[in-house]
Amino acid sequence: MGYATKQEVIQILANAMTEGNPAGPGVAMPVTSIGHSITDTIPDEDIEQYIRWADSNIEAAISSVYVVPLKRINLGGFQLAMDVTAGAVYCILYDTTRFNPGDVVLVRNASTWQELTIDVVPSHSRLDFTGPISASYLAVDTKIERISYPDPIPKISAKLAAAMLYDKHFAAQQEGNQSEFGTKLRKASYAELNQVLSGAIRLSVSDGSRVRGRRYYNQALDDVFSTAAEASKTWINPEA
Repeated sequence: MGYATKQEVIQILANAMTEGNPAGPGVAMPVTSIGHSITDTIPDEDIEQYIRWADSNIEAAISSVYVVPLKRINLGGFQLAMDVTAGAVYCILYDTTRFNPGDVVLVRNASTWQELTIDVVPSHSRLDFTGPISASYLAVDTKIERISYPDPIPKISAKLAAAMLYDKHFAAQQEGNQSEFGTKLRKASYAELNQVLSGAIRLSVSDGSRVRGRRYYNQALDDVFSTAAEASKTWINPEA
């Protein structure tokens, strides 16, 4: 599993992709469906390969500060809005805006837990899973916990993968140079990586041993760290 999911890459590509409507030539597609048929053109294996390449670039950049590969962490718990019965493939929350298709979650109470993968997020209060929930859970004592890589790494990975995929499979069909869309995605990604390297963004890690140079030091006791350079210096040049 890469830092980004296939669905996150598709969501980013949807900002640049348009498609026709074979059933009705000349009829515009609903804006919510634009770009969602990308997998009809690009195999899943290719998307996953671009994610792996993006992850390699990220790890090469941050390996001087963090131990890589990064580990998934708990990004918070969300209270159930309704009880869940065994065998159900969905749950109701008060707010699902922080979840994305492909996210891994834990359904947990004081006595049991189960790991599930989100299939779709059909509304702001419902999560649909790829498999059934194995036990019944009461809303009063159960939470849905997000398990993911520390932000903003998943989004950086998705943007870099989308940039490479777009330039290779779409922009390159018309011109050999990098597309403006791909260039903007890379600039945004490298800007965030530079913030991580400068210490402006500190990744949430499981313990202090995941930070190089202070493996046995509790980073929660210290201020934001920075590499030995000027505060305004960039380590990754997006123009290169």
